[in-house]
Formats: sequence, structure tokens, C-alpha cells
Amino acid sequence: MNRIPHTWMISNLKKSHLILGALIKDISQEQAQQLKDGSDGWNILEIICHVRDYQEIFYGRLKRILNEDNPTFEVYDEVAREAMITERDYANQNLKAVFADYCQTRDDLVRFLSELEEEQWQRVGIHPMLGEVDITVPIFHTILHDADHSEQIARICN
Repeated sequence: MNRIPHTWMISNLKKSHLILGALIKDISQEQAQQLKDGSDGWNILEIICHVRDYQEIFYGRLKRILNEDNPTFEVYDEVAREAMITERDYANQNLKAVFADYCQTRDDLVRFLSELEEEQWQRVGIHPMLGEVDITVPIFHTILHDADHSEQIARICN
């Protein structure tokens, strides 16, 4: 089977968050709380909090794949996402601090993946909706999640 080289995935993880950083570098705290994706959409601060928190979820899945045999993951649906917004008080967080946390976790994630042995890349977990997934699936989810929300913020800012 042809696979995307691990180095390509890691390279994308090293770069994809830089786009988010460029998009928000001149956004003030007030703007981040006011600029929204439509009248009932998320504001920029909520988006960055969400991206930070979901990266932690994806990173946690990677750790579980390596440390457990066939772990089963939770599904994060709309109800879980909305609960996270409230529980973690997205509305009152500091944009720059949230983004710094996100970047630190990204650095940890890249370092973690860079140290994996070849056989570790073959390990799997169970996603309730997708079935058996190997370690690359949470990596791709992270990269695509960054791209999706980068586009969302770019749209809000235009």
C-alpha cells in the first residue's frame, strides 16, 4: 500500500498552525470577541479556543493509540462541542494566551511524532463512526481541522 511519508505529515503539522498565527497576528482581543462567522456563528476567539482544544483531543488519541491496545475513542458531536465552550469559558479567555497554548501543544505533538519508531506508525484505535483507524487519521484530522478553521477566520476578516 502506498502511504504518505511520515515526514510530509510532520512537515504539514509544523506549518499549518503558522497560517492561523498570520491570520490573527493583528487581531485585538476586542475584535476576536466581536468578529463572528455570521450572526449565530462563532467569533474568532471561540474558533481559536476550539482549535486548541480539539488539537489536545487529537493528540490524546495519538497517545492512546501508542499506549493502549485498540482504544475506543469518544465522538465529539455538537452537544459535546457546545458543552466545551461553556465549561472552558471560551468567551473570557485571552486570545494571545490561547494561541500560545495551542502553539506549545503543537510543538509537543511534532516532537512526539518525530520520535516514533516505524512499527508505532502501524498501531490502531477504534473510532465509533470510522471503525479501525491508524495513527495517521488523528494527524490528518489535525491538519484538515487547521485548514478548515483558517479558512473560516480568513472569511470573517474579509
